[in-house]
Parts: sequence; structure tokens; C-alpha cells
Amino acid sequence: MHPSLVVGFAVAIIAYLALQFLLHGTQSKREPCILETTVPFFDSAIGILRHRANYLSNLRSKYRMSIYTLRMPFQRLYVVHAPNLIQTIQSKANAATFIPNLLDFGMLFSGLNEQSQRTLRDAFGVQGNGFTMSVHKYLLSGPSLKAATRAAVDRLSASVPNHFEDDRQGGLLELVRHELTLALTGAIYGPENPYDDPDVEASWRDFLPGISHLLYSPCPSVTARKALNARTRVIHAFRKYFQTGGHLQAFPMIAEMYETNKSHGLALDEAAKMEMATSLAMLSSGAVTTFWLLFHILSDPDVMMATREELHAVAKLESTSDNSVPRTKVLDLSGIKGKCPTLVAMLNETLRYHSTVINIKQVQHDTTLGDQYLLKKNGIVMIPGESVHHNVDIWGPSADTFDHHRFLSPDSKKKLSTTSAFRPFGAGATMCPGRHFSTSVILSLVAMVVLQYEVLPLQGQWIAPTKRNADLWNAMPKPDWDIDVRLSKMRVEENPVEWRFAWGEDAVKNLF
Repeated sequence: MHPSLVVGFAVAIIAYLALQFLLHGTQSKREPCILETTVPFFDSAIGILRHRANYLSNLRSKYRMSIYTLRMPFQRLYVVHAPNLIQTIQSKANAATFIPNLLDFGMLFSGLNEQSQRTLRDAFGVQGNGFTMSVHKYLLSGPSLKAATRAAVDRLSASVPNHFEDDRQGGLLELVRHELTLALTGAIYGPENPYDDPDVEASWRDFLPGISHLLYSPCPSVTARKALNARTRVIHAFRKYFQTGGHLQAFPMIAEMYETNKSHGLALDEAAKMEMATSLAMLSSGAVTTFWLLFHILSDPDVMMATREELHAVAKLESTSDNSVPRTKVLDLSGIKGKCPTLVAMLNETLRYHSTVINIKQVQHDTTLGDQYLLKKNGIVMIPGESVHHNVDIWGPSADTFDHHRFLSPDSKKKLSTTSAFRPFGAGATMCPGRHFSTSVILSLVAMVVLQYEVLPLQGQWIAPTKRNADLWNAMPKPDWDIDVRLSKMRVEENPVEWRFAWGEDAVKNLF
């Protein structure tokens, strides 16, 4: 063997042994055990790059452990699967010990400079997370939530007939993603919505693959150049949006967040970057959730028939002074959550079965969890929602299968109220405050599609895509491929109808 190869091999062995010694020498015996490692400190990063959203679920299936430690350079990750430990972490008694840690993630992918990052850390440390507080204030409940939802539904109602043309062909995910992008952002950003520009919408889609590189790549400027250039274009659009006063015509939450960021000391350019976080909160999961929900409804004729019947039962026939044909039916979409049990059950099962949300918290001081496990200060606690959603002790032997009827049973409905069993929106302080807004708009779009169109797969049968390449950071796993479909307008020979959609009784009354 060549001497240089011998030296290289010896150096590699020494480095490996040194890393193993450092790994185990800095790990307390009281901490959750370390999983077996091939490349000390780098196994987790390699595993995430290889298996992406499936990484933690693969570890859960392989080791069947309640809690364990993953070590990365300069960071401890405590992955918790057991419901009893999750409850302990989320208890009010531990609210000051386990603190939500989403700020660093948001600042990272938004591209804030170091000065702005320090400014926000200081401001949020004293005054709280302004973004989360604003979303709670405007989108959690009340008249402002109703106004935002109505605006999004109005946009969908006007847009769907134009884009979902008779005999239209295209990818199901792509079709719903475009509609939801314009409806959600239009309702929030108002008439000057940057995403109304097709180039900005396309740039946002080009940016999304770069998030994983920003999280895991040692050199994202090289590995994600296209995505970072796309981010620059989106930020430039928001800079122009604020410069021209577009936020002053928007949903009041946007103007408030902008003024809050300025009061913290952010320049206009840096405040524009923060809209990447707002956009991600709106757009990261909604279209994917809609795709999976439609797939499960459209691929089961019995479920689709039951869903249509429920929607027809809620709709009202518009009164007219003549016997004109076609007749017009009006559907108040604000009532479907309470009056369409099959549709709502399908949404909940879609969220339970597919969600890969991970609740992330930082340990504020050395603490003992469950009187057994030492969690060290600044360690990161990761709670994979999938561990709860696929737990047979909670959901029975069918936990790993999609059950169309699961949430029609009283027992399963009770589980919706506890984050120890159902947590697609996270839990505690990090529970998504915009969940009511997003799910209402998702259900509205699904109702419009189911009532007005026959949707058939071009390949002849519905085949569920795999999710092997889904991103770990996203709460809903994107399918590995889209499903090409053909849309056909519903044709009813007897008593044909046209549809109008509205949100809220007041809006319905205005149509008559």
C-alpha cells in the first residue's frame, strides 16, 4: 500500500476514535441514550439528507424507544415519542423550561442580516414574538378571522370557474396550489398582493426547495443558487409593496406587523424579508393538505357521493321571479364544518394520517424529565407528531392505515380536543394560530371542486404517490409526483343548477 494511503487511513482512524471519545465523553449517563452511530456527530445530518421527512419515523420504527438523543456538531437533539413524556413537556408546570424555538428558523430562511437577527432576538426576548401575537390577534377568532376568510372565499369563488375550465387537464397539486396561493395571499396582502404577479408566484415556488439547503447544506450559496435568487426576487417585490403603501390597503395584520418590525429597528429592506416567514406560514402546507384530501375523496366513490349529498343538503335554492333555467344554488361555506360530517372527518383523517409536523422547543436549563431523563441546557426537544398520530395505543391497530370513517365515530371525535392524540397544528404556544383560517379555505376549495366537477386521473386509476422526498421542515409531506387529472363540468340533465359560494349568512343574504 502506498505510504500516503497508509497515512490517510491512520488519520481517518484516529479522527474517528477521537470523535467517538468526544461523543461519549460529553454525554451524561442520565441523558436519553445515544443511538448507535457510524459517523459521530454527523449521522443525523446524513440521515436527514437521505431520508428527509421519513428520518424520524424510520428511527421510531427501528428502535421503538420513548426518547433518545441525537448529537450534531454543537447541538443536542432530544427526540420524544412517548405520549406521557410529551404531556409532561407540554404541561403548564414546564412552560418556562421548554420554550418554543421557531425564531431562528424563520430568520434563517428569510435571509435577515446579522444585525437584524440580533435586533429581533432582543425585541422578542423583551416584548414577545410580534409575528405570533399578531396572527393570534387577527386570525385565531372573531370578526377579523371572518373577514379574512370571506375575502379568501370570494377570491376562490371568482377564480375557480375561470381556471378550472371544462375538459381542463393538469396536475392536481399544481391546480389547487395556484388557487390557494392567490386566495390566501390575496385575502391577507390585499389588492396590491405581490403574488398576483405570476413571476413572483413562480419565484416563490422556486425558492421552496432551497429551505432544506439553508438548514443542512454547508454551502447553500452554491447548492441552492437558483432558490436564493428566487428569494431575492420575492423580497424585492415586497420591498416595492411596502414602499408604495400596499400594506395600507391590506388585512390590518400586515400593516401592524410592518410597523412593529420598524419600531424594533428593522430597515425597510429587512422588514420585507420578514414576509418570507409570513408567506411560508400561509403557503407551506395548505395546497399539499388540499391535494391529499381531494385524493382521498375523489378516489373513493362512496365517500365522494356522501360528501356531495351533505353539501347539497346545506345549499339553498336562490329565489327568483321567474322559472329561469338553470336554477342557482347558494352555499354558505361557513356552515360546512358543522353540517358536513363526512367532509370534516376526511379532513381530520388526512391531517392525522399524513401530517409530519414536528414541535420544537429549547431547554432553558438542565432539567430532569419524567424523574428519569436529564435534558441539558440549550438542548433541542423534538416531538414528531407522526409518533402520536400513528400510535396504536391511541388509535388502535389501524393507526398506520387511512380510515375514511375514523372520525365519524364519537370516540375518535373526542381525541380531536387533545394534542396528546391529535396535533397536526402543533401544540401549546406554537400551535398554529392560523389553523381556522387555512382549514376553512381548504374546505371551501374542496367543496367547490366536488360540487362542480368530475375529476378523473388521466392514467385511469387513482394511485397514491409516495412521499419519500418530502421535506422534514414541512408539516405536510409533498407527494413525490403530481397526479395528472381531467376536469369535467358536472352535467345534470334534469333541473340543471349553477353555483354561488359565500361565507357567512350576511353574505348569503346579499345574494338574494
